[in-house]
Amino acid sequence: MGLLKRVGRGLVRRVADRVAQNELFERPGERAPTAPLGGPEAPVPAPAPAPAVARGAPSAPPAPAACTVADLAALQAALGPGGGWRVVNHWATWCIPCVEEFPELLVLHSRLPPGVRLFGVSWDLFDPRGDEDDIVEHVENFATGHGLRWDSLLVGASVPAETFFARLPALAGGNQTVPQTWVLDPSGTLRHRHDGVLGAADIDALLAALTRAMEDQDG
Repeated sequence: MGLLKRVGRGLVRRVADRVAQNELFERPGERAPTAPLGGPEAPVPAPAPAPAVARGAPSAPPAPAACTVADLAALQAALGPGGGWRVVNHWATWCIPCVEEFPELLVLHSRLPPGVRLFGVSWDLFDPRGDEDDIVEHVENFATGHGLRWDSLLVGASVPAETFFARLPALAGGNQTVPQTWVLDPSGTLRHRHDGVLGAADIDALLAALTRAMEDQDG
């Protein structure tokens, strides 16, 4: 039995020496594994491809809605001659029907012909819930929070409601509630008017009236 043990230990020692000579094993972290003796070199894995980069610079997010206090002269200038083709939406943050028509206004905004501008006239100060600065910030945050990307003029505290309705031709003798939406031509002439909440059919009618008016002017 002693002889068998000695022979066995000798065999184990020779195998260990052969393994060490051929470097079949490495301690973790020493170097990359090699291929078995007599075999081809193990292929080096190709690095993972870098994620594709989109061409062009990323598009900037749309600017948030802005609100500016307007006195009577500023309102008359914005709604009068020289302003190009305009769609004007009269609204207020405290007006529930105004908020209800926001989805339709977004559709309208996306369908306007090139060169036609949409902007709002806020009547928030006709039911004041703060001073002008507070209301300006509130209108901007409210509009932006609802995804509106067009600007609004805030009828300023210096403009009494009676003067506002009497001095603006499209309002004189007309509806004195919000919402209402106008189409104005470059001369400031009212070409189309919708009182109340806009629906899908109203959007179609407004755009048709706008197209006809623009064609008439070009003709």
